[in-house]
Amino acid sequence: MFNFFRNNTPKASLLQLDHLYMNAISKLSVNEKIAYCQRLIESSEYQLAQSCPKKDVPHLKSLIAAADEEIHKLQSR
Repeated sequence: MFNFFRNNTPKASLLQLDHLYMNAISKLSVNEKIAYCQRLIESSEYQLAQSCPKKDVPHLKSLIAAADEEIHKLQSR
C-alpha cells in the first residue's frame, strides 16, 4: 500500500534538480539540450555503478529519470 503512495508522488523536473540546466543549458538549442541530458544520464549511471555513497543514490536516480523525461519532451516537439 505504501508503494502506491510513493509511486504517485510528483517527480521533480530536471529544471528543479540541476541548476546548470536551469541557468544555462535550457537556453541552448534542442539538440544541445538532448546531448546534455544524455551525458548527464551516462555520468549518473557511471557514478551509480561505482561505489558512490548510499545517500547519493536517490538523487542520482532522480537525475536520470528527470533527464530521460526531458529528452522525451524535447523529442516530441
